[in-house]
Amino acid sequence: MDRVTQLQDAIDQLSRIFVNSIHYVHSKANMKELSPSLPVVAPNMQADPPEVFSQNLQELVSDIVRKTKEVDALIDVLPGIRHSEQEQAGVEITILGELERENARANEAYLAAADRARTLLEQLNSAIKTIADDQCVPAS
Repeated sequence: MDRVTQLQDAIDQLSRIFVNSIHYVHSKANMKELSPSLPVVAPNMQADPPEVFSQNLQELVSDIVRKTKEVDALIDVLPGIRHSEQEQAGVEITILGELERENARANEAYLAAADRARTLLEQLNSAIKTIADDQCVPAS
């Protein structure tokens, strides 16, 4: 799997962790009275006990931190991430120049091989013609 795909997968996983964390907090948090004039009328019946809620919240936070560090590490190893745009363009130009030279060498080798193949074909045709002519000589 390439680095960009790994990064995409890690970001997807981090997003899922965020969504699941928000859902957990929304569904399992106890209601707190914010003001005496706004009493809690209907407490959350599905709320976890405070100790369990706090423990689960810590676990969710550690999952988010761990996955965020993983995403950061994947970003740091992306090619060109530590280079400016100009440096990266210079590297790309160098690589393209090397590829052009390699392509020119491969083209020269191809043309030489094609010339050699033509020469061999001419020699083969000549040999076949000679053999055919020798066999077609009328008997006297």
